[in-house]
Amino acid sequence: MNRHGAGMVSLASPRCATDVIASDVADAVSDVVQTDLLSCGRCPRLRHYLKQLRHQYPDYWNRPVPASGNTDAPLQIIGLAPGLHGANRTGRPFKGDASGDLLWRVLSQLGIEDQVQITNVVKCLPRNNLPLASEVRRCQRFLVPELSAMPMTSVILALGGVAHKAIVQALDARQVDYPFGHSRCHQIGERWVVDSYHCSRYNVQTGRLTETMFRDVVELAYQFATDQPK
Repeated sequence: MNRHGAGMVSLASPRCATDVIASDVADAVSDVVQTDLLSCGRCPRLRHYLKQLRHQYPDYWNRPVPASGNTDAPLQIIGLAPGLHGANRTGRPFKGDASGDLLWRVLSQLGIEDQVQITNVVKCLPRNNLPLASEVRRCQRFLVPELSAMPMTSVILALGGVAHKAIVQALDARQVDYPFGHSRCHQIGERWVVDSYHCSRYNVQTGRLTETMFRDVVELAYQFATDQPK
């Protein structure tokens, strides 16, 4: 597989692996960024929604959800946003709902639970799982340092088109040069990004993404990461 050309490489038969079990509430970015994140109220719509949910679900986390995992992990997995009964409940990305169950099951199958960092491009739960473009932009202040904290040899696995676009923006690249597509691989500067359909219940139930497809693309991203010269 060619890993030295610029732009995008489309691979027909993806293979890869990765996972991480976070300790309590993530310590993946600096204390300053973490403190700023946990107290963030920059998006009025999201702030009001979380306030409402604190009354409806008082035992839930109901706050911005930080990244989890190690900043020296070879694979960084980036999704869209916390789920209502998943990360918004547990305070950990991809923990507690169907999409998280699939992700962690695949990571366990590949034996790489402790070799990933996991985060979302939007840190707060959006209504109907649909963040506004302005909310995605505001969260760049947290995504950029999360990307910067990882080794340059780490590979990014983007879960879904919105996450892909946010990552391309955070890496200061042009969207037109890096179109999203399942199992596509992009070299953006010194970083590699691998795309996957999001492991959501909807994508699985509609057949857009099967567990085999997802396991293959995670394995592909992990192989990219571990094959790079250190």
